[in-house]
Amino acid sequence: MSVLDAFTELEAELEAELEAELEARRTQYHHYRDALLSFDELSKQASKQASKQASKQASKPWTTLSEVAEFKYGLTATARQEGDFRLIRITDITSAGKMSPSDARFVTSSPIAAEYLVAPGDLLVARTGATFGKTMLVVDSAPAVFASFLIRIRVDESVLLPGYYWHFAQSSAYWRQANKLVSRAGQPQFNANVLKDVRLQIPPLSEQQRIVSVLDQFDTLVNDLSIGLPAELSARRRQYEYYRDRLLTFQEAA
Repeated sequence: MSVLDAFTELEAELEAELEAELEARRTQYHHYRDALLSFDELSKQASKQASKQASKQASKPWTTLSEVAEFKYGLTATARQEGDFRLIRITDITSAGKMSPSDARFVTSSPIAAEYLVAPGDLLVARTGATFGKTMLVVDSAPAVFASFLIRIRVDESVLLPGYYWHFAQSSAYWRQANKLVSRAGQPQFNANVLKDVRLQIPPLSEQQRIVSVLDQFDTLVNDLSIGLPAELSARRRQYEYYRDRLLTFQEAA
């Protein structure tokens, strides 16, 4: 067992190092995202480069989401194990604002269901419950519809990039507003009448794209399960499980 003990100890050390690095990168990502997207609110706390960006944006007017987007409530339907369209529910949106790859549910194609099909660039927002306000950007063209406890946002892409708004919806500036605007009588309610009052500053499209490119790289590094630090951490764990099983598997006696 000494070999397994030594391997376990080494693996634990490597995992701890990776987890610490991942947490540090997440902290850095959140700080930099807030610095880029909160403008005059967080510019004093930002890095020198981000502070310059915040200062450039401070003179831009605030825009309410209702001025640049349209909203639609989701489909009321029974989720099934099989079907033509994936049914995106609140529980399918991860805490990082991504589509969960597991526990998919579906609905059958129909003229009514087709009215709720999503397209790349759509944003889906949880409107009720403990996870109200969490926002997902649709990036996949696979046929899917959104369920009744979600609101679809379609932004005017001639003014606002969906990716820019998605990053904003993960920021402290967004969540401070969401927590003030939500109705907490019973279950928290974050409906379209509230969502339309969310305010943000919108720089030129070229600047939005620059910000999105920077933040996408951070997001991939700290949240993507196929590449980046989460993938490396997962690979370490699989490696440990593989060698542990090999060490503990013995040939049956003849």
